[in-house]
Amino acid sequence: MKKISILLITIFFISCNKKITTELSDKMIELESENGIPNDFKKLDKYIDNKEIILLGEAAHGEGKTFEVKTQILKYLVEEKGFNTIALEGMDFLQMEYINGRSSLKDNLADNFESDWYNYWGPWSHAKELIPLENFIKNKKISLVGLESYQKITAFINIDFIKNELQKSNWSTSNKDIWLKLSPIFDKIKNNEKSLTIEEHDFLILQLQKIIETNETVFFNDNFFTQMIENLITYVNLNLSPKTFANEDEEEAYRVKTRDYQMARNLIYFKERNPNAKIIVWLANFHGATNLKEVTSAVGDPEMYSKFTVFGEHVKNKYADKVYSIATTSSKGASKMPFEKGVEETKIIAAKESLEFTLEKRNLSFGFIDFNEIYKNNPEKRNETFNSIMLGHISQKGKWLQVFDGLLYIKENDIAIPKG
Repeated sequence: MKKISILLITIFFISCNKKITTELSDKMIELESENGIPNDFKKLDKYIDNKEIILLGEAAHGEGKTFEVKTQILKYLVEEKGFNTIALEGMDFLQMEYINGRSSLKDNLADNFESDWYNYWGPWSHAKELIPLENFIKNKKISLVGLESYQKITAFINIDFIKNELQKSNWSTSNKDIWLKLSPIFDKIKNNEKSLTIEEHDFLILQLQKIIETNETVFFNDNFFTQMIENLITYVNLNLSPKTFANEDEEEAYRVKTRDYQMARNLIYFKERNPNAKIIVWLANFHGATNLKEVTSAVGDPEMYSKFTVFGEHVKNKYADKVYSIATTSSKGASKMPFEKGVEETKIIAAKESLEFTLEKRNLSFGFIDFNEIYKNNPEKRNETFNSIMLGHISQKGKWLQVFDGLLYIKENDIAIPKG
């Protein structure tokens, strides 16, 4: 009797899983294409109208076809839907503020940055498929947001800047004893001598946080200086902290939590200064997820995703229905970034139990599914689980209707081709 009960439960689960993936497949709308690229995105209008932030993801960094399709969507959003800002995973927040016209930051960056900034966008700038995006950005009057905290070279340059501004301001004078302890720590980081001690790290972070709390507007007339301080805290915590971890999963959770929180903070900082900004965010599906804890990790700790909050969730919590998160996925093909020597090409294979396996049966080259529409009349659909390879082409079980707002389907992908 017990074996029969287990069998019935298993059959019930499989049938439910099939039902939701089939329903999603049936709801997928075709995106018509020309020369292998979608050329009409008007079918998306009813989903994205009244949105101010669109998170435009990719299953993995290295999908040439995804790059081409995302570029076309981005152009459509800018030229037809009034979007005026592009936020980039992989770019330093300060670098992009300089490109936006904050000329006082010139000495805070590499000498050739103004003319060569796009080549700093790793890993994407190496891909031939993104040359049209590069040209589009450079030829349009578009604001840019860098989501990352400091790169190493930028951090070292800006430590000097921050130190000098504090030294010239009333802060170092009115906090003389603290400054005498803080200044040598700045120098130690800049000179890259050795790791910070626990005492040095904790003292530095505490004092930097106090500067933020007092809302110092040193050098700038807005809160940009405190944003510089906040990103320095994140840089130190990610790269110079003496903190130890029990295992790799714990360290990974800490790094993701710390990085994604700052990425969201950098976007929010920009949006607060520019309330009329309509922003397209170019990033990985992973960071664009708005409820990642509803996915069971297939690598390492199955509960890994419940231990941190990623960028998309922070942004969704802040701006609610003004945000629309789009994941991309494929059923077959390959993925690999052109500059990654020693990194093997990833084969994209839709497991039999996955959504992508069902979508392939529609035999559409490109399609789109609005997840919100699926559960509009039946909220319980949000709690149904099914497998997908949306995160890194690894089949993982989750309540995916809670994780993204929409899904862009590219039947077959290919590896990114190197420039030149």
